[in-house]
Amino acid sequence: MYKIFLVVPPGFESLAKNELNQLFPHLKPSGSSEGLEFECDLETIYELNLMLRIPNRILVRFAEFTAKSFQELFSKAVRLPWKQFLKKDLAIAIRTTCHKSKLYHSGAVSQRIHQAIEANLSHTVPLLKEQEGEPFKKQQLIVVRVSQDVVTLSLDSSGRPLHMRGYREVVTKAPLRENLAAGLILASDWNPNQPLIDPFCGSGTIPIEAALIARNQAPGLYRDFAFENWPGFNLNNWQDMRKTQIAKIIPASPIICGSDRDQGAIAIARENAQKARIDGKIVWDQLAISDIQPIDQPGWIITNPPYGLRVSSNKDIRNLYARFGDILRDRFKGWDVLFLCNSNSLASQTKLKQKSLLSFANGGINVQAYVAKII
Repeated sequence: MYKIFLVVPPGFESLAKNELNQLFPHLKPSGSSEGLEFECDLETIYELNLMLRIPNRILVRFAEFTAKSFQELFSKAVRLPWKQFLKKDLAIAIRTTCHKSKLYHSGAVSQRIHQAIEANLSHTVPLLKEQEGEPFKKQQLIVVRVSQDVVTLSLDSSGRPLHMRGYREVVTKAPLRENLAAGLILASDWNPNQPLIDPFCGSGTIPIEAALIARNQAPGLYRDFAFENWPGFNLNNWQDMRKTQIAKIIPASPIICGSDRDQGAIAIARENAQKARIDGKIVWDQLAISDIQPIDQPGWIITNPPYGLRVSSNKDIRNLYARFGDILRDRFKGWDVLFLCNSNSLASQTKLKQKSLLSFANGGINVQAYVAKII
């Protein structure tokens, strides 16, 4: 059994725990401020990466020990079973943080860990700088945390962050990460039998994630993972697991619409939907917010409109929010809305009776997800 640490976006901990309980009810996690911890076997690690929509990464707790000197750090790290996870042709990246410890220099800690790995494996191990967003082919990320002289070593089983599903190579301005979009949809309690509209769809992340959820399509189905480079990786079991998930895809056709006033954004959204293997499942339209119309029975509007700090910097967008609220009250009575905004005063321009559902950071900007029943 392996100790697992589930890294989730701050603010999404309870949603991640709910998702884990629904998909893996046999696991018994414990909450923490950063993620979720539990024990599982190797194949469950494969499934977690394949199926979970909200986490950023899935770490395997490799070792924990006390070290108050660099010699102690090296002598304990060199005895660890590194061959269990590191093959000869594999490069490594080491991410180290130090807090309230005698070993306070993160760079020096990383250096000793690297030296210990090379001594243990008896060959040179290339040390690369971690490049967020780049493919982690033949690279293993090792996460080192030193806190109050306790060293915790974790190995990243995911590789590229899990929000990188593989379909979004091109994005528009101010994109919403895929796992955040999925979390918002799950938080809204949207039912795929209801229509869903995103009138500020940008590169299409919210409609695409909604379609994946409606179709029960595993988010990691068409990407690679770091665990595929581990010496004990079972390719046959992994291929069978993927085939099982493909067989579970529901040929659903929910009413999902994405619109944006920018023609280029709609072109990107269509391309991303095609790469996500859901081409034809979403209606895309180049529309200004003033031209959106309700479809079928009441459903949800889930969207990430501009909020002034990135796309519309130096522009007064209070009128946009006021117009957005007017259109919703005029045309979408009985619908529900979830929208992101970084300012209570700006959100109040909609004149909806909204409440804050979630608070989190989107692209370094603190935002809230507001929900309201349109009456």
